[in-house]
Amino acid sequence: MTSNQENQAPNADELSAEIVALRERVAELEAGATLGLNWREIPEDVERLLVEEVPVLTHVKSLDVKGALPSSSAHILIEGDNLHALYTLQATHKGRVDVISIDPPYNTGNEFIYNDKLIDKENRWRHSAWLSFMHKRLVLAGELLSDTGLIFINIDDNEQARLRLLCDSVFGEANFIACLIWQGKSGGQDAKTFNRLHEYVLVYAKDIEQAAVLPLLSEADISKFPHVEASSGRHYKTQLARKWGSNSLRSDRPNLWYAVKAPDGKDCWPLHSDGTEGCWRWSKKKFEAEIAAGNIEFSKDSKGRWVAYQRIWAPADGETLARPRSSMVPIECGTTAGGSRELKSILGKGNGFSYPKPTGLVKWVLESSANADAIILDFFAGSGTTLHSVAELNAEDDGNRQCILVTNNESGICRDVTQPRCKAVLTGKWADGKHEPLPGSLRFYTTSFMKRRRSPDRMRMDVAAHTVDLVAVREMVIDEVKVSDDLVMLFGDGRSIAVVPTFDADHKTVCALADKQVRDGDERRAYLFTWNSHGIEPEVAALWPGWEVQPLPAEMLAELRNLAPARNLFDEAEALS
Repeated sequence: MTSNQENQAPNADELSAEIVALRERVAELEAGATLGLNWREIPEDVERLLVEEVPVLTHVKSLDVKGALPSSSAHILIEGDNLHALYTLQATHKGRVDVISIDPPYNTGNEFIYNDKLIDKENRWRHSAWLSFMHKRLVLAGELLSDTGLIFINIDDNEQARLRLLCDSVFGEANFIACLIWQGKSGGQDAKTFNRLHEYVLVYAKDIEQAAVLPLLSEADISKFPHVEASSGRHYKTQLARKWGSNSLRSDRPNLWYAVKAPDGKDCWPLHSDGTEGCWRWSKKKFEAEIAAGNIEFSKDSKGRWVAYQRIWAPADGETLARPRSSMVPIECGTTAGGSRELKSILGKGNGFSYPKPTGLVKWVLESSANADAIILDFFAGSGTTLHSVAELNAEDDGNRQCILVTNNESGICRDVTQPRCKAVLTGKWADGKHEPLPGSLRFYTTSFMKRRRSPDRMRMDVAAHTVDLVAVREMVIDEVKVSDDLVMLFGDGRSIAVVPTFDADHKTVCALADKQVRDGDERRAYLFTWNSHGIEPEVAALWPGWEVQPLPAEMLAELRNLAPARNLFDEAEALS
């Protein structure tokens, strides 16, 4: 085409076609018009890579952290763009994450980078860029949540209103739970109008009908229920199982005079402190049922006699005695200034990270949502406050919560701040030298890429080369042993896991090798390579007696292969200005 042709006006047919197309587009918009949020979709450079490549994970053993205290499973730290990591986690944790807690960029005009450009307050696409960025990540995050899962998102006034509407569209307006108010600053601002010290935490459920919100106790509540059951983390108080006051003697209720078995097998009788024979408050059948339910505890008095106490549990959500909730996060949870002091104590001066969230805030969030064996994800990991908070909660109630952190390494944040902080809290080696280690270990991964191929069989072979790392993340294991080219053993939380990533393995021989590696008392699980998209062939599964057999990499391949962005998304995109 010549330059003269390029400058010619479109002919009547071209204009007519364009008018028709515009009318069709207007009709589409009018037909789908609803009250809600609209923005211009602005593709990301990091998203473009996903058209041709598939993100996977690569273990970096040199950056693992072996905790100072024994642990049966490991936390995960993934270095890489969180969009890539969220794609990969679809293959390992889809529908399995109990709590997501994130602190995304607030889009204040000086901290949000999009396509390698700082989005300042003068940028005409400022809010569209931020909404495009958040929308893709929240959609993927929603797929990771379990049916009872919750997501907590920190935000301030710059984007709070738009984020609320965005979350309504992603998670459903009916699944909105709360907009919590947190006093993130302690004062000192030179404000011209209101001195805004607060931020917000938006809370949404995957399914409001199944949402698992746990009771939170105030300091006043805790003073009333001062004891904590280690296995559940529930607070309780005690009262004598023996009857007191009037009609509390054996002669008053002779049928309630009987012995129950104390922890050492000896008889425990309802005796008053002076040795007078008393009576229990229940029949023997009822008493034994209370013991079986964990509602009775025993302790010895000053004379070495066993005394039985009833546990009175703090009220749970939904019970008539549950205290009213407020949308105000308690001030005791701390501020960003406290978070900065905390980080300085861990890493020393010059850690290069601004405004970290305090562990008190994240712990308060997790105490309301994460039971003792929850999986918790933070894909804006920052300084690593979430893992620190999870480890503290596990130390307090002997829990086994597991944490997945994701962060990039811009300005060295992952390797200079996040990983060193995790290492310090799990080993007890803080810069101030004043802290004990917290339970847990850490496995470090980076996002890497493989070619997206047309041939399903070739893709299976390529994915198989990465499946040991993918399975290790899926199972959140703590130990890994390469037995042979055909067998890698993973260990964690009472499980011995065999991974067979080769398609030509002699399964009878490999199973015999795996049997020798199994740790005493462990459950057995085997991930086997298969060409079959419908699972393990029965004749292959039969060669693994006593093992729970899983297909590899069929399920992972399906997730990774089906998540490619459309090419025309980028072909039609205009440059961000």
